[in-house]
Amino acid sequence: MTELFTWPALLALAAGGLYGAVFGSIPGLTATLAVALFIPIAFFLDPILALPAIISISAVAIYAGDVGSVIAKIPGTPASAAYVEELHKIARLRGPSYGLGISAMGSAVGGIIGTALLIFSATSLAAVAKNFSSFEYFWIAVLGLTAGIFASSGSSLKALVSLLIGVMFSTAGIDPTLGYARFDFGNPNLLGGLNYIVAMIGLFGFSEVLQNVFAHGKIDTGSMPPSKGAPTRQFFVRPVLLMLRNKMLVLRSSLIGTFVGFLPGAGADIGAWVASSFEKLSGKRGDDDTEEDDRVVLAGTSSNNAAVASAWIPALSLGLPGDTVTAIVLGVFMMKGITPGPMLFEQQATLVWSLFGAFLIANIVLLPLFGFITARIATFVVRIPFNLLLGVIAGLCVVGAYAINNNPFDVAVMVAMGVFAFLLRIGGFPLAQVVLGMVLGPILEQNFMVSAIKSRWDLMAFFDRPIAIGLMIGTLVVIVIGVRIKARASRANAPSQDA
Repeated sequence: MTELFTWPALLALAAGGLYGAVFGSIPGLTATLAVALFIPIAFFLDPILALPAIISISAVAIYAGDVGSVIAKIPGTPASAAYVEELHKIARLRGPSYGLGISAMGSAVGGIIGTALLIFSATSLAAVAKNFSSFEYFWIAVLGLTAGIFASSGSSLKALVSLLIGVMFSTAGIDPTLGYARFDFGNPNLLGGLNYIVAMIGLFGFSEVLQNVFAHGKIDTGSMPPSKGAPTRQFFVRPVLLMLRNKMLVLRSSLIGTFVGFLPGAGADIGAWVASSFEKLSGKRGDDDTEEDDRVVLAGTSSNNAAVASAWIPALSLGLPGDTVTAIVLGVFMMKGITPGPMLFEQQATLVWSLFGAFLIANIVLLPLFGFITARIATFVVRIPFNLLLGVIAGLCVVGAYAINNNPFDVAVMVAMGVFAFLLRIGGFPLAQVVLGMVLGPILEQNFMVSAIKSRWDLMAFFDRPIAIGLMIGTLVVIVIGVRIKARASRANAPSQDA
């Protein structure tokens, strides 16, 4: 691990973190895209430089996706969409430094916990992941969708409708099982399906522009209030005190992120949704009425970076990608002639320990450092009256949608999604559940079809495996708890409505 503390390695880590912070802050430019664009450079670098740089990029870029949520309510990643409303509300009420401080500190601690589990239990956790089949992945998708329904602060029925709309959008393109084109309307651009990042930019970003344009001054678009107290206290001290008051929440959310992250193909997005939805369902409130929002954001952010670290578990131990970033990493391994698997820990021990060290440095040093820098920049940006920012936001939506595939059709999709989201907002339907449906819809459909085909359509096979039964029971528990909490909230609101 001493190779990691040479000047070239430290420079690669710092440059990767800065690149990830800038890239992740721009709507539509995700951590996956940042890593993909880095690959031509990684090809010419030694693995001891390239792989730590990729770790630094992904760790910081996942956090930076929350910057857009604070400034303009545009989540930079699907994981950020899980708590975008709460994070934007925190920034509006108590300043962007505090909101991004919760995000950065939560992400750092979650990443450290995920890294610790990566170091001490990589091979054993990978063995657990090997026992997951299409049946278990189906139930994980069902569990995530169910939690999303009850996580909405409004009507569960409207949340269900939004979720089903998202699942419906996810069916456009080539059938993943049978290979038939569907819902493409004769347009070849739709054969690849609707990109959920493009859809997310339209749903949250462009619809926000439309809502303010058509509100005719009825919406408060003034600048955010300045943060109270020193910036370092707002960004570092207060979020750390929040985590100390909610130690079990951070640990629980990090473990959820780790569990979801090490499942091949799951990734940070599902982990953040499950953790934040679980916290919304718990309904625990602090002394301050707004602390519930703090807890939701803390749960989501600590989960997503824990999943970033644990996604490397199947990649290193089995050669299976835990998410799209580690899928790219496996390509780097192949370019460099490195074979991932159980023997990697013996044959490339120096490289493996350097990767572990890179995770720790990225989460302990780089994430708080670049997080603080982006928070200071965001503090100045949000002082600009929101009406003046609308044109910039609209431009970023167009640029972000186009930059993903360099396709003008994606810009048209983004605009259409923005108009549709504007109508959903008028009807009081939540938008985050649409994104959740688009993310989990393909996982649900593909694993259901694969399971049904290999069991010859014997639906009882979905209840034969112990882990699948456990996930099904977890889904039922979420339904029971969710119904009880919603019923209790309805009874509590009934007297005030009668009055």
